[in-house]
Amino acid sequence: MEKLKHPCVMVCVTQQESCSRLIEAGARIAKEEKLPLSVISVFKESKGMNANSGGALEELFGCAQKYNASMNVYFNDSPALVVAVAAKKNRASTIVTGFPADGSSGFIARIHEILPDIPITMVDSESNEYKVMQYDKEEIEEARRLSTLIH
Repeated sequence: MEKLKHPCVMVCVTQQESCSRLIEAGARIAKEEKLPLSVISVFKESKGMNANSGGALEELFGCAQKYNASMNVYFNDSPALVVAVAAKKNRASTIVTGFPADGSSGFIARIHEILPDIPITMVDSESNEYKVMQYDKEEIEEARRLSTLIH
């Protein structure tokens, strides 16, 4: 795992060509923040990789190259942990992921639990972006207190 000298925007992709929209969103954020772009994909070690995955990854690698991004592929049965370690090591300023489908594995929630200080941008199939931001527990308690006063 290479360690970047400067913070980066980190994009998490799966072995689907449609993930190019995530790399494009990450590239836009990286350009706005004037940071390098890093792309990561984690395959479950227990499932391995099939021929279709290789073709999709080749497409994604080409997309990453278009934006001068590094791309790392890992095999591990704890993808959220691998992404969290890579994000911490590479000082990710933002993590970009796809939007979770119904019945998702909880990947995004786990990353957010491990790294609550790093904002996560989720990108849906229409390229709409949703932010998961850090929250202050005291502010939430104050909001609850105020809402009880209003009702």
